[in-house]
Amino acid sequence: MNIVQFPECNVIYGPPPDMEESQVAKIPAYQGKAESGGCDGADIVVVAYQMTPQELLALAQQQGVIYLSMIGGLAPHYLSFNFHQATHPA
Repeated sequence: MNIVQFPECNVIYGPPPDMEESQVAKIPAYQGKAESGGCDGADIVVVAYQMTPQELLALAQQQGVIYLSMIGGLAPHYLSFNFHQATHPA
């Protein structure tokens, strides 16, 4: 999957202080506030990835399973299919 820039991006995240750019690429993102639900007003960061045609095929063959890896710990998170869902948690 490739990280992609989207119209609402307003920040670029670089690697943490203890890592080099050769280890962790810069990531375009949206940084703002959640706009609904029990998380209304909470800080939120949204990033977007786009699958290649080969990855879409593999996803279908794997029965739709996606794995999320986070280096350094696990922050509260969720996946969505569009920016409105990404900024309006349930």
